Amino acid sequence: MSPIRLRTGRSVAPLKKPDIRGVRDPRLTPATTQPLPSPAELSFHEEQSTQDVDLHLGTSVVFDIGVVTFPSVENELAPSVIEHLGEPEDRLDRFPDLGPYGGLFTDRSSYDESGPYPIRRSYRPIWEQGDALVVDAPTRLELMQPLLEPSVLTPETSPLVLPRPLRKEQIEAINALHGGEAILFADDVGAGKFVTACVALTALIQKGDVKRVLIATTKGGLRTVARTLADWAPGVITNVVHGQPEIRVLDWETRAHVYLTDYETLAEDLESSILDGDELHFDLVILEGVHTTGLHFQQFPGPLMRLVADRRWALAGALPEESEDWLALFRFLTPEKVEGTGSLTLPDVRRRFRPYMLRRTKAELADELPRIRRQEVWLDLDPAHKQAYEEAIAEERHRLSKMGSAVTSAHIHSAIDRIKAASNFPGDSLNSAKVRALIDLVEQIAAADSKIIVFSHFRESGLERLHPILEPYGVLLLDSEVNEDRRTKILDSFRNQEHWHVLLMEMGARTDGDALVEASYIAHFDHSWNPAHRLRAEARLYPDIFTAIPVNIYEFWMADTIDERLHRFLAHRGLLPGDVPQGTRPSEIEDRLTIANWMDDILEVPTEGGSSRVAVKPSSGTGILPGTSVLRSKLSELSPDTLIAAVETLIKALGYPEVEPLDEPDMEGGYLLAWREDGEEIERVLVRCIRTHNNVGVAKARALLKAMETRRDCMGAYLVTTTDFTASCKNFADDSDGRLALVSGAELYRHLHILGRS
Repeated sequence: MSPIRLRTGRSVAPLKKPDIRGVRDPRLTPATTQPLPSPAELSFHEEQSTQDVDLHLGTSVVFDIGVVTFPSVENELAPSVIEHLGEPEDRLDRFPDLGPYGGLFTDRSSYDESGPYPIRRSYRPIWEQGDALVVDAPTRLELMQPLLEPSVLTPETSPLVLPRPLRKEQIEAINALHGGEAILFADDVGAGKFVTACVALTALIQKGDVKRVLIATTKGGLRTVARTLADWAPGVITNVVHGQPEIRVLDWETRAHVYLTDYETLAEDLESSILDGDELHFDLVILEGVHTTGLHFQQFPGPLMRLVADRRWALAGALPEESEDWLALFRFLTPEKVEGTGSLTLPDVRRRFRPYMLRRTKAELADELPRIRRQEVWLDLDPAHKQAYEEAIAEERHRLSKMGSAVTSAHIHSAIDRIKAASNFPGDSLNSAKVRALIDLVEQIAAADSKIIVFSHFRESGLERLHPILEPYGVLLLDSEVNEDRRTKILDSFRNQEHWHVLLMEMGARTDGDALVEASYIAHFDHSWNPAHRLRAEARLYPDIFTAIPVNIYEFWMADTIDERLHRFLAHRGLLPGDVPQGTRPSEIEDRLTIANWMDDILEVPTEGGSSRVAVKPSSGTGILPGTSVLRSKLSELSPDTLIAAVETLIKALGYPEVEPLDEPDMEGGYLLAWREDGEEIERVLVRCIRTHNNVGVAKARALLKAMETRRDCMGAYLVTTTDFTASCKNFADDSDGRLALVSGAELYRHLHILGRS
């Protein structure tokens, strides 16, 4: 070894070889790692109420935050906070809307996935002495949830919190949405724009760039948007603004990440100053389902200009075609860029706003998109339409009930056809929620120069009424009676002439055998209960449906009609179109629903000594107890507090002397906990009271039983209603091994009558 020379130039002896015997086989202490933020930088401070927990992060250290989970910081929390959160196994009781998903506390709000998605608020409104009050508003800890979870954009963790991995073109769109303060996102209809927007807004919330979001959509799109948010914006708390003005005031004031409403309600609240002051400011405003044609005729954006927003996104199915439409839309998105543009030509306007738009067609994205995507569109009947529908179904129930055992499948199908036709249009009117939703869809597809095929089972109450409605978009009609020459001409015109955007088809009408690849959209305006009929009709249009162009299929369903009960029945038996193999013949499914299923579970036809979902004929009763219609009226007149008190006396009469409410009663009912001592053991039961005008279905029974099992301290549950239960609900209770008992409105009223309170 060479000698070491110091700076003075003096030589020293070579260094000795190091002795490493003392460090052989060392014990290395592994580095301490934990998810960030560090517990040393984390503290909780309680306010007056333990319902609100305030979290503070220290500022002395800058973290590159990765995955953060509750278990990494729980042990460092103050004892009082631990007491508030409860024991680990009871955490989900404290956060009823949270569930374990991918090992994380991700918001997967429980709902029956069959049927319409419920329109929910982030809180529970109640009425007290004539005033609307907020109950169960989100706590700070619940509002912080997205910040404590892994980023939805992290490739390693996004599969844990999102239903499916993001596609390449979705990631590109998210980068575009994050890249500026305003954008017109105008991919073709069905390309997944709103799904992309949900993930993008979640990422902004997780980064802390966005705290308060407004989403406006059409009335017909409200349920679809709410469900997409629940699936694709994990942990984000949504408040749907709807209902009476007094309640909407609370909707805007109550804390949430996202405020979702329809355009009509938003405009009304802006013009009436229900939405005013600081509440006009949002970090992000998303206009979903914007029509890019004729905006200047609709005085767009009008009241929307009162909104104050740091970021503005508009989601449309096509780009504007006229310079006036461009200017109207960007007057909201980028108002500063619209000044002095009145004399610009259409090409000049397009060039000016090109940096603020993103547009991809389905043809451009064909390799990325799924071959077939089926979407249910759930809608609500207008009040006048609902009354006409109820009259139609009451008449059919009455007719079938009079026939008794003489009812055949032909009678059932005749009744179903009349009821379904009544849900298409109210009387002679051409206006309905279903029609408006179809127009919204067709208008965007036509604006993008795409084509759609619209199916209906009915000629008079379907095709013939839809034809004049859709005529402005270029419509051809093909029914089952057209001859071969005429059919060929219709199909050739639809394929080859650009101005025909809509083909109205009667279910069962034949084609020429060649694929109609020119149309990449299908809408089932109404449909048979048998999914094989729909699959067969779709296969005729696209013989190679799984290898051809991406196809979007829309099914229109009406909430709170037989559609809802039929959908739940089919879903629980795996008989929806997405569950049935392609090529299944209708005859293979036809016998899966018996006459008893139709009469009891779907139509709910009254039997002798029974009751129907809608009172068919007023009954004078026995002279001691009221008839069904009067009974329901009597119980519906009870105030929430009186109804809960009545249920409490009933439960005490059943042998549970101790009863306490678990929440404040509202117009829909409430929960109670009852118990009795049996020696040294305490037997508890969970009680739910439901005020409704409809018979209670099996979904409510399942939800109650699940809530009872989650509590862990209850032996059983009582489900009490002011009406009655469906046959499937009763069967479910019978199969619950005594854990679930049902109490109908008749039994409740009988109890009150005996006590002299009725």
